[in-house]
Amino acid sequence: MSETKKKKSFRETMLSWGAKTLLALLVLSFMVWGVGDYIAPQHDQSAVATIGEIEITSHEFQGELRQQINRLQGIFGGNFTTEQAKAMGIGDNVLQSLIQQRLFAEGARSMGLLVSNDLVSREIRDDARFKSPGGDFNRLTFNETIQRAGLSEAGYIDLFRKSLLQNQFLSGIQNGRSAPSSLADLMYRYRNEKRSANYIEIKHSSINTVPAADDEALKKFHKDNAAQFTAPEYRAITLVQLQIKDIVDEIDVSEEQIKEAYDDRINEFQTPETRKIKQILLSDETKAKEAYIRITAGEDYVKVAKEVANLDAASLDLGTLTKAQLPLKELADAAFSQAADTVSAPVKSPLGWHILKVTEIKGATQKTIADVRADLKKGIAAEKAVDSLYALSNKFEDELGGGASITEAAKRLNFKVRKIATVNAAGVDAAGKKIADLDANIIRVAFGTEQDQDSALTDFGDSGYFILHVDGVTAPALRPFAKIRSDIELAWKTEQRASAADKKVKALVDRMKGATTLADIAKELKVSVKTTAEFIRTGAGLKVQLPGSVVSSLFKVKGKKAVFGATNNTHFIAQVKDIKQANPVADKKGLDQLKNQLSSNISNDITLQLANALRGKLGVTINRSAVDAAF
Repeated sequence: MSETKKKKSFRETMLSWGAKTLLALLVLSFMVWGVGDYIAPQHDQSAVATIGEIEITSHEFQGELRQQINRLQGIFGGNFTTEQAKAMGIGDNVLQSLIQQRLFAEGARSMGLLVSNDLVSREIRDDARFKSPGGDFNRLTFNETIQRAGLSEAGYIDLFRKSLLQNQFLSGIQNGRSAPSSLADLMYRYRNEKRSANYIEIKHSSINTVPAADDEALKKFHKDNAAQFTAPEYRAITLVQLQIKDIVDEIDVSEEQIKEAYDDRINEFQTPETRKIKQILLSDETKAKEAYIRITAGEDYVKVAKEVANLDAASLDLGTLTKAQLPLKELADAAFSQAADTVSAPVKSPLGWHILKVTEIKGATQKTIADVRADLKKGIAAEKAVDSLYALSNKFEDELGGGASITEAAKRLNFKVRKIATVNAAGVDAAGKKIADLDANIIRVAFGTEQDQDSALTDFGDSGYFILHVDGVTAPALRPFAKIRSDIELAWKTEQRASAADKKVKALVDRMKGATTLADIAKELKVSVKTTAEFIRTGAGLKVQLPGSVVSSLFKVKGKKAVFGATNNTHFIAQVKDIKQANPVADKKGLDQLKNQLSSNISNDITLQLANALRGKLGVTINRSAVDAAF
């Protein structure tokens, strides 16, 4: 199965054959690129926002919001929910982004800026993402790319047009930005100042003054820290998965089908001829002829290039190219008509005179049907399995409709039934063990289904379907004191030791305000004084794990004043050992990078101010009820 097919959902794959036919018709209908000929159907719907007289429809808002949530699910996993997105303010971010796009579009129109259909067409055709291996615009690649992004052709063109228009409108800000050199210099010195420190560690486990706890103190600690000792909600489920992998081995694939697939995809199995080419480029024909005569007389190609054209060896190398990758027909014909280790006579092109040398030739190759038979058979079987599984899923739903339980329906159709006694929202059982082969989508559905109820038959990406029954729900509960007394006592001691260590360290630091040194404290505690490597304010350069509060304090403190901080199990006392000022003059590259970053930040600030000014001029109204209804 191809990589593209692997990324499709199960239902999308089911529709693939019909989609291919429709796609072919679309390709024919758009053979002449007419970006202005398609008018999107209008929808009667509430506006979520109005900018001047321009509306943002709830349909548009929902589409952009859905794409953003899909992106976040790709990062956080399938358990990321709409409710979590709402809590993170994703809806407002999407809405404000759409509003800003409209503001800049209106600003551009007020200045008379336009983006022609020809410009949109040309820019899209020049996009490398939509080109074939030969470098030409590929309509099928374009369609597949925007469909994977969840966009229609009209939708993508509209977004692309708005992007071009916005780029035109903001070009003055983007191209004219430049941070003052004095600001970059100051920021460089601040960010790159380096310090080293002496420090000691006081491990909490070394505190032996914590008294034994009685049951009364532990019970109070248990009650006061109930969240720490509360077991999460668990669910018991019966799971049935209707998976392609369970039936694909039973699918018959004929030699005729393999041969047909091979013929249809023949281009995938062909590698064009490539040649490694060097080039001497001259503007003068006389010099080109002189160079050619010297090379054919036996002189070194690189030496002649240096003496005649002042070109070094690196600038001669065009790389390994196919014929289609050479941009000029004259060069392509010459390079691909000569033998290896030969030099062409001077070739004229609009760029000048070229003397080409072919140093290596790799002939075109083509994988035979025998080479790819196994992969083709596997892919065809998987596609046919989709049809079979779809039919079986319909039978499964018929069984359920007839009153069968999911277990009974699974047994009748020979699907495996999996019983999971306990699982929490993290996919862990009651013993704290991660449950194997349990997808996050299954867990999400399990925790969204009521007790004693079946879930819906759910699309499982490119695998098939799954359905589950929630057999039982164990609500979150405070673990009984008697069963976890040892855990409670350990947690109590850990807290007491951390508290005692904190008091002890504060007292030691107070003593260091006088004549007591860090070395004195270390000797008293029978620990060693350690020294860090040089580090900057972010902690970069440290070869030890100092708390962030200690690193921050070491850059604020004056002189040798002691600072302290803690991790979960260790306290640290530290003093600045040495300070090394940053020198921007010695790091031009780093200074230039910082200046570009500051310039970008300034540009972003001005862009925001411009957006706010346009808000005031045009007026922006947000329909909060429509936003809430759409989210």
